[in-house]
Amino acid sequence: MSALLRHAAAVALLMAGACRAAAPAGGGEGYSHAMQVSVQKDSGLAALRLPQQVYLGSRSPSLNDLRVFDRHGAAVPFALLAPAQTPATVTELPVRIFPLRSAASTDAGAAGARLDIRTDGNGRLLSVASVPAQPAPAAQQPLSNLILEIGERDAHGNAPLVSALRFELPPGTSNYTAQLWLETSNDLQHWEPACAAELSWLSNTDADTLTNNRMAFQPIPFRYARISWRSGTPLVFARIAAESSSTADAGPPLDTIILQPTVASNGTDLMYRSSVAIPAERIGMQFDAANAVIQVTVGRYQRLPSRHRRRQPEWQFIPVLHTTFYRISQQGVERKSGDAAIAETHTDTWVAKTQHASTLQPALRVSWTPSTLLLLANGNGPYQLAFGRANADNAAFQPSQLAPGFSEEELRALPQAQATLPAAQSGRGGASGPSASVPPAASGATSRTAVLWSVLLAGIALLAYFARTLLRQMSDGGKQN
Repeated sequence: MSALLRHAAAVALLMAGACRAAAPAGGGEGYSHAMQVSVQKDSGLAALRLPQQVYLGSRSPSLNDLRVFDRHGAAVPFALLAPAQTPATVTELPVRIFPLRSAASTDAGAAGARLDIRTDGNGRLLSVASVPAQPAPAAQQPLSNLILEIGERDAHGNAPLVSALRFELPPGTSNYTAQLWLETSNDLQHWEPACAAELSWLSNTDADTLTNNRMAFQPIPFRYARISWRSGTPLVFARIAAESSSTADAGPPLDTIILQPTVASNGTDLMYRSSVAIPAERIGMQFDAANAVIQVTVGRYQRLPSRHRRRQPEWQFIPVLHTTFYRISQQGVERKSGDAAIAETHTDTWVAKTQHASTLQPALRVSWTPSTLLLLANGNGPYQLAFGRANADNAAFQPSQLAPGFSEEELRALPQAQATLPAAQSGRGGASGPSASVPPAASGATSRTAVLWSVLLAGIALLAYFARTLLRQMSDGGKQN
């Protein structure tokens, strides 16, 4: 019996060792993905612009599951440096408004009507009027369009570069909603579509107002604009201002992924699977059709705390952006809606809500600015950047803790490290979404885990055999006594 007990104790010790070995440990074990990081000078501080694959494989919105190990498996101190904030210089350009009234059609360029345009010698508008084929009383001529003149030409005669229009309601109007269509021109003869946007002013009894009064688009140079209404009642705005953003100080480059849609169970919403680690700051839509327009509200669902344990969890839709995306080809010229800037958003599922079921299923384009990993090289490279672990605690230092006394300019000028990626994943911006594969962690960890589990199961079976034999011997001894 004593021999059996000794064998059982040995098996128990073996199982305990196997359990400790199977538990996630340092050196990259327990993390689903990893990549090799090399530095030019294997000592001191180095910087690595986080590759796109890190954001696709991380399981934490704050990248808490990032770890850096040297070639011996020892943890290496690191910090995350947020992207540099580049303040945009916005110049407001004056806009002159010319209401255009037409009894024949809401389209100033329709057959049966022509424009009576009067300008001075410098091309400055003096008046714009629609002259129908058959004159009608002024009372029967509703507002159809607004013709805008944007600023003045520069010293070289070039039209100003405009990135947005901002609208103000006339006095006495507090609630208003309309969808506007913007066309641009430099000669008042040839018009090109530029943007569509939903504007809204909503007031309550407490005089609080929710306002969406800005039409943003890709910066384009133009001198004249034409505003028409796709929905809502036409009116003459009290003031329209044009915004021109300075591009002298370009920010850091963005990373972009393209997410493919699936139709939700209600038949109208489009769902896009993403990665919760991506700090999305710009979103857009990509169409396969040559001519497409879709009005959407893009957002995410947030789980509400349940007051009763037995009830099903409740979800609240959080809108992030309400706009119109489009792709229009006309007379050989193609116009596309640009990406819209949003507040930094983390979500594993984007939702695009439409008012009606549509055959359009555009892809969603998500862009963000990657952070920079600051690495304190200890001379034991190459290093391993591991990520992809649920519920991991944050192990990153603050930049001021990792590099005390360094200015931000010095940190951004550090020697650049290189991340080794598989050839199929080395490109950026071409990933179709989070489903795209990312470099897996060392395969040795997986094989070791399989072996350890095999040893553990074998030990359990052997221990059960010893226990059964021991009980049988004890039972036989009792019978003999």
